[in-house]
Amino acid sequence: MTSQLPDEERLRRLLDETVADLDPADRLDAIRARTRRSTRSDSDTIKRPWFWGTLGAAVATAAVVGGFALLNDERPTADPAPITTPSDTATDPQVTPSQDPTSAGGETVVAGVYYTGDTPRGPRLFREFHQVPAADRLLASLEQATAQPSDPDYRSDWPAGSFTSAGFDGVGTDGVYSITLADASLRDRPAGMTADEAGIAVEALIYTIQAAGQTRAPVQFYLDSNPIDQVYGVPTAEPLAQGDPLEVLSLVNLSNPAEGATVSGRLQVDGVASSYEATVPWQLLDGSTEVAQGFFTAGGYVDRLYPFADDIDLTGVAPGTYTLRVQTDDPSGGEGPGPFVDTRTVTVE
Repeated sequence: MTSQLPDEERLRRLLDETVADLDPADRLDAIRARTRRSTRSDSDTIKRPWFWGTLGAAVATAAVVGGFALLNDERPTADPAPITTPSDTATDPQVTPSQDPTSAGGETVVAGVYYTGDTPRGPRLFREFHQVPAADRLLASLEQATAQPSDPDYRSDWPAGSFTSAGFDGVGTDGVYSITLADASLRDRPAGMTADEAGIAVEALIYTIQAAGQTRAPVQFYLDSNPIDQVYGVPTAEPLAQGDPLEVLSLVNLSNPAEGATVSGRLQVDGVASSYEATVPWQLLDGSTEVAQGFFTAGGYVDRLYPFADDIDLTGVAPGTYTLRVQTDDPSGGEGPGPFVDTRTVTVE
């Protein structure tokens, strides 16, 4: 079972999503703007969370402690922000870093791992969270990127054993990550893979290693001890920076709930989106039948992905398995390519 988050942990995670990667000049005004509530008439469909009232005071502390100098890809301004959830088991992919479990192999940490998913605008990246050994988080995160994701809507474009080592040399964004490929077959694009798919596959590695290392330094790919000129046909002779998040990431990405979560009473939902007028519609579906619907309000839109968070009141929802569908708003009325969508399967007790 995947448990829901304690209130204090939700606040800490929301602060991570809200204050991350801001310049010092942004400070409190930007955070308050990003955490505005919805005032639309159907807002009573959603139970408003307790932490909006608490956020102002907590943000002041965050500003002093963090200085808003974070360059962590787990908390980028245009990237899905990190989820930091307690776990029922040591293998749950969502475990709060402040409560790192230990095992025979030593401490573990939570890593954001990026996978490919389909969207109306082609392949984009979605993120999951997995435990990895703290001492070898860079390579371990990349190894997770070759594994089967928890969400069946996502996929890995990399075979197991693709990488032999990973590292980081330097300080902050002036440093360089290194990823060493296992063999020369990864130089060429696999049969049946499009150029767009290959580009997104390489971006998945860049975003994943930057998330693990918590800085957005560029990434150099190697074969043996030498830089390799291309990976999956993508030029890599020079270190690569991450691509524009609005062109690389899905424009809606759920952080909570986890795939397969079991819940009761309320469903805690949070993530990031870039959706028209900051409106993020949701549905709770029993098969194809709509059981409940509403919308979340993100902290902004257009220029990047902004956080949203709220609870769905499950009063009156019968026990069973449901699909939570969250999407971007579609002002075209269906005439455009369609909304970006992220879903989770949840069990209501």
